[in-house]
Amino acid sequence: MSKYLRQYCPGAPTKTEKDLPDLHGRVFVVTGGTGGIGLAVATALFHANASRIYILGRSDSAGKDAIDTITKSDPPGDMKHRTADGEGVVKFLYLDLSDLQTIKPTAEAFLSAETRLDVIWHNAGVMAPPEGSVSKQGHELSFATNVLGPFLLQQFLTPVLLKTANDTAVPRGSVRTCWAASVEFPDPPGEDGVLWDDWELESPEFSGLNGRVQRYVQSKWANAILASEMAKRHPQLVSVSFNPGAIKTDLTRHAPGILKKVQGLLSYPVRFGALTELQAGFGSQVAEHNGCYLIPWGKIGKMIPKVAEGIEKRGSGERLWNLCDGLVQEFY
Repeated sequence: MSKYLRQYCPGAPTKTEKDLPDLHGRVFVVTGGTGGIGLAVATALFHANASRIYILGRSDSAGKDAIDTITKSDPPGDMKHRTADGEGVVKFLYLDLSDLQTIKPTAEAFLSAETRLDVIWHNAGVMAPPEGSVSKQGHELSFATNVLGPFLLQQFLTPVLLKTANDTAVPRGSVRTCWAASVEFPDPPGEDGVLWDDWELESPEFSGLNGRVQRYVQSKWANAILASEMAKRHPQLVSVSFNPGAIKTDLTRHAPGILKKVQGLLSYPVRFGALTELQAGFGSQVAEHNGCYLIPWGKIGKMIPKVAEGIEKRGSGERLWNLCDGLVQEFY
């Protein structure tokens, strides 16, 4: 019962937007930044005086609208208005995580414009798409969009994150990669949270609604596993996964009607999900617990036991990293 209470009754936030540092000189990337939680994160970064914010998404028109919304916005919560010049701060880059061919051009566009990157939020995702949905490359859509796409994008951007972190003028622990993970229920499939022999969950037991939910949950816990593995591989960077909470967004657009109704009744405004993600990006405790998993509204939580045990005892991080690397190899 406690995990349900943590999800739907997490209490009041202990940190809000006003606790953000001044972000002048710093550069950020938010995938899925044209709407929902990503837009709320980008808006908070803007009013905290970020020098550049890249919002990545699948629609040029949505990107243009988002830039207009952010630059004309009032500060969220108890923040103060931006004090630095806001001209040209927010930029849009096209990215379709379900099509691995789009990811390298997006990364190259960013790298041609910037020489530093302070934090990336792998915020975009898809939840419970219709059964049989596949990516451009023919992979199951949840795993492709939520895991393979972010993994590939991360490989292109890790060098500039490391370069930023190694700059002696950059505060230690401030350069981060933040991965959207899952709620604490239901349990994902497999001994480690990934069903290694059938990671696309194609067997008959994963038909119908159960399969759609399990594919989503597996993909999100996979991100928590990748966050932990990245912390081991690149300790100069802080890598953290987060459960943003029960939030009212269009992520549930593919979910059955009953799930939409329950989610709508029990969910919180997008601002609260952004508070969790902002703690992933800036919370001081996060830097002391590299590879950790956050629960609403930015508190350090515990991964479900089998996922944690897979990471600690069975090398699931390296195994998942190698699986992803093999699946995206041709797109480097």
